Amino acid sequence: MLSTLGLSNCGFFGPIPPTIGNLTELTDLDISDNNFTGSIPLFNLSKKLTYLDASNNSLTGNIPSSLFALPSLTRLLLSDNEFQGQVQELSNLSSSSSALQELDISSNNLEGPVPKFFSELDQLTELSLSSNKFNGTVQLEMFKNPNLDTLDLSHNDLFVIQSTDSDSSLPPLMELLRQSSLTNLDLSSNELRGEIPNWIWEIGNGSLRYLNLSNNLLHGFQKPYKFPSLRVLDLNSNQFQGELPIPPLSSGSVDYSHNFFTNSIPNDIGVFLSNALFFSVSKNSLTGEIPPSICGATDLNVLDLSDNSLTGGIPPCLLNNISSLEVLNLCSNNLRRTIPDTFSVNCSLRTLDLNMNALKGRIPRSIVNCPLLEVLNIGNNRIEDTFPCVLMKASLRVLILRSNKFYGDLQCLKAIQERLNLQIIDISTNNFSGGISFLSFSKWWGMKGANDNKQLKYRKRKCDNHNICRRASDVGIYYQDRVTVTMKGLDMELTKILIIFTSIDFSNNKFHGEIPHAIGDLKSLYVLILSHNELSGPIPASIGNLTQLGSLDLSVNKLIGTIPVELASLTFISFLNLSHNRLFGKIPEGPQFQTFSAASFEGNLGLYGCPLDTSCINFGSGVSPPGFQTEEVYLKKEIDWDYVSAALGFAVAFGSTVWLTLHCKRWREMFFGKAYQIYLKFFPRW
Repeated sequence: MLSTLGLSNCGFFGPIPPTIGNLTELTDLDISDNNFTGSIPLFNLSKKLTYLDASNNSLTGNIPSSLFALPSLTRLLLSDNEFQGQVQELSNLSSSSSALQELDISSNNLEGPVPKFFSELDQLTELSLSSNKFNGTVQLEMFKNPNLDTLDLSHNDLFVIQSTDSDSSLPPLMELLRQSSLTNLDLSSNELRGEIPNWIWEIGNGSLRYLNLSNNLLHGFQKPYKFPSLRVLDLNSNQFQGELPIPPLSSGSVDYSHNFFTNSIPNDIGVFLSNALFFSVSKNSLTGEIPPSICGATDLNVLDLSDNSLTGGIPPCLLNNISSLEVLNLCSNNLRRTIPDTFSVNCSLRTLDLNMNALKGRIPRSIVNCPLLEVLNIGNNRIEDTFPCVLMKASLRVLILRSNKFYGDLQCLKAIQERLNLQIIDISTNNFSGGISFLSFSKWWGMKGANDNKQLKYRKRKCDNHNICRRASDVGIYYQDRVTVTMKGLDMELTKILIIFTSIDFSNNKFHGEIPHAIGDLKSLYVLILSHNELSGPIPASIGNLTQLGSLDLSVNKLIGTIPVELASLTFISFLNLSHNRLFGKIPEGPQFQTFSAASFEGNLGLYGCPLDTSCINFGSGVSPPGFQTEEVYLKKEIDWDYVSAALGFAVAFGSTVWLTLHCKRWREMFFGKAYQIYLKFFPRW
């Protein structure tokens, strides 16, 4: 007889076949990661069933209460579906009649109060109710399951701690102190307010290892407090103020980001991060310099000190000592001096973000020791260097050099033989010069739609041990890079950009010559900005091949010719700026072109048609409208300013001489006297 049925990730869709109820000897049933729809049929599942996984489907309706009463079922996983309504209470459920050890109904649309019968599941070790719509005040004393190890109530509308007064907040929570097995507690994204009560550090008699109180309204700590041997402490996105709390020595992940902490980072912080893999204090109001002691945190994978008011320089030891560091984010501070040229030979960096500081000098040459570098953002500094062709490797996905003092041409790109996975390049607002017509883009596979993004995709991650999926060993996986790019004329901050976004921004430089025809090979390109340069020649018709293009800015150049009709076929384009060039002819007609304002085409004297002032007039074929300027007229209107200057100089000198001669007696006597002396040199008197 069939005892195990595994149908996970098989592409099934439609309702669950009720005939599964005929498998009376079934012990393990896995139908996860499909597209099953409808409700769970009320069939008689095998009383021998110990494992049921229906997660990651599109199941709807109520969760049948009979599932919780199956006598042999130890693991019930129903997360990531569309179940709705309330979970009905089971009045006849006894601790002896249920063998459930793991219950996961997270990421659904369940609502109402948390069912009380969950507390009667004595064998329960893991309970996840996160990402639903459970509401009301939770009496945490109900969770008196003696073997409970993991409790996840995050991302609901629960109101747990009502005040900072010990008389009102402690009594309903004291039962947690008796939970000797509880090691993981997640109360994030609820309605927690006030101070963190000091009793919370004694939960499980000191056995607590994971505590997540992020995304609440907490503003301080009830004193005295002493952190237990926590491995993960997450307090991000609250309202904490004052000095940074010293993290527990045992911590593997500490997140204090998105709060109002002030003062400086403790000088001895590195001592307390000796075991840490993740440390973030971003988006606070910290001041002072980065303490060198942080270089002692040699196990760090992620260090994020961004969006503060830190001053001084980057400690040289930071780039040399921590060889395990994969993410270093120091952006949006007041860091000065040069970037230390101390990248270790076994550098593991994947993301280096130094954007929005006042760093100067050159790009350190030792950065070539980081072969895994995917994101390099040194925009908005004072770096003075040439283009870093040495960094154009297969690993690089994002290169931001905007708003610095870079100079020179891009000729070194000719020599690149390696296949590039570059998806975002922004070198705008620098002093780059030279032509770009030589760019073949033949190696730019990251913008051709053929790149492999597997290692960068942010996917739902199942934990092998079926615990809360944010363990210290996973801390580096959940870091999201964020990059500010120009799109639709505005600066926009993007996260998760490494999956699909592609952009080229060469604006505000001194590039000249023609736009390369090969630009049309970048089929996945979404943003193309070449504005404010000295580019000439026609707009390549190949741009019409960029079917994913959403934003195109070629304004303020010297482009000449007609607008290619191929551009009218760009169905996804939502921003277009061709203004202030030397374009002429009729503006192509297309679904998207009709949505753009006259500002997209202004400053081109030879353009006509919608949406300009002369628009929507049905001029006959081959007949130019009034004021139409052809290429020949544009060329005739070219002015040689050398001749103009010479003529103007002659006119001014001649006019001044005549005026003085007529109106100034002394000048007239001197002028004719000098003229008479010159005459005598050529015609002497005999």
